[in-house]
Amino acid sequence: NRHEHVADSYNNIGNALDGQDKYEEAMKMHEKALEIRLDKLGNRHEDVAQSYNNIGNALDDQGKYEEAIKMHEKALEIRLDKLGNRHPVVAQSYHDIGRVLHRQGKYEEA
Repeated sequence: NRHEHVADSYNNIGNALDGQDKYEEAMKMHEKALEIRLDKLGNRHEDVAQSYNNIGNALDDQGKYEEAIKMHEKALEIRLDKLGNRHPVVAQSYHDIGRVLHRQGKYEEA
């Protein structure tokens, strides 16, 4: 099923798996959510940004920092475009990018 609510369910399952430290399984769920969201909502929707953010978090948790930053940057770009630079979700994207940079030891950039 390719309905948006199915994407929400994949997203929620992914978050639950991430919370259980099952990062690879979580990634699969977030990727399924992203695929449906891109198909149904287009590539500039806030829910697509959420999927990119969640994939970034799962990659970060696996130590795949470069890939994580790319996902967080995609989320940030959409969020800035849709919400402006003063929205709390945009701040969360900046925080997530900073966290990954910090884990890489890139303290000045973070």
